Amino acid sequence: MEEPSLQLVKAFVAVAEHQSFARAAQALNMTPSAVSRLVKKLEQQVDMLLINRTTRAMSLTEAGQRYFTDCSAALEQLRMAYERMRDEQSQPQGTLRVSTSLSFGRLHVAPHLAAFMAQYPQLRIDLLMTDRYVDIVAERVAVAIRIGRLPDSSLVARKLLNNRRILVASPHYLQQHGTPTTLEELRQHQCLVSTASHDGDNWRLFGPAGETVFQPKGRMRADNGDAVKQFCIDGQGIAFHSAVTMAESIRLGELVQLLPQWTGRETGVYSVYPPGPVGPAARALIDFLTLRWQQEPCLQMQKTEV
Repeated sequence: MEEPSLQLVKAFVAVAEHQSFARAAQALNMTPSAVSRLVKKLEQQVDMLLINRTTRAMSLTEAGQRYFTDCSAALEQLRMAYERMRDEQSQPQGTLRVSTSLSFGRLHVAPHLAAFMAQYPQLRIDLLMTDRYVDIVAERVAVAIRIGRLPDSSLVARKLLNNRRILVASPHYLQQHGTPTTLEELRQHQCLVSTASHDGDNWRLFGPAGETVFQPKGRMRADNGDAVKQFCIDGQGIAFHSAVTMAESIRLGELVQLLPQWTGRETGVYSVYPPGPVGPAARALIDFLTLRWQQEPCLQMQKTEV
């Protein structure tokens, strides 16, 4: 016996539910004759009369009643399966793996995750905070939050905040060693180098004279942005670091910006996704963080409409 198609079963169930070929046809957006042909074809395939027809009425046969009970239950299961899949696609759930740099993640990502998780109880977070380059495809990261210029790639990126590198030092360091007012004077100071950056040994500064490559000299360096920031707060020298990671310390008076006419190139803070559609969990997280960052005073200057 040939297995009936879903179209035939739906036509039969609609007729049984509405107790009318005409009303079933209206519900299915078909003609009554087309519905009648589908039901007849179904009866031929199951080799059994399912509906008694007269010129005035119709009724299910005993076999038809049993078949209707089974088929209507099966169609309901299909409908529920579809709705569950649709809900899974629209509601964040499962495990969301997120990558961010150590300094930015500690200051501006991790503090907001508890509130985010409270909104989505079916979601799990796997947070990867590191200053090394993360291959988000190979490491199965759903969304990365990256600072700086992005290389051309097949990854999908969205700019969240404006950003650029700035020169900073602690008030204590400046009291001890003076405040440089020119790049020539900067060469006489202790500079803190971040080897986590590919150009940590060559500070690319943009200012009144255009672009200048400054080679920092100093006694301390680290492969971690948080370490360099702490060296700077402790008065060990001058750092050239991301504005978004230094903003809170500047607001608190722990650091001050130097030579504001000389900064790094305009870059940004970006959400970066693997190729393909962005999942609801990743999209929900970035939207949530963006709203939270709008409430952080130290990030107000970095807001972007992009």
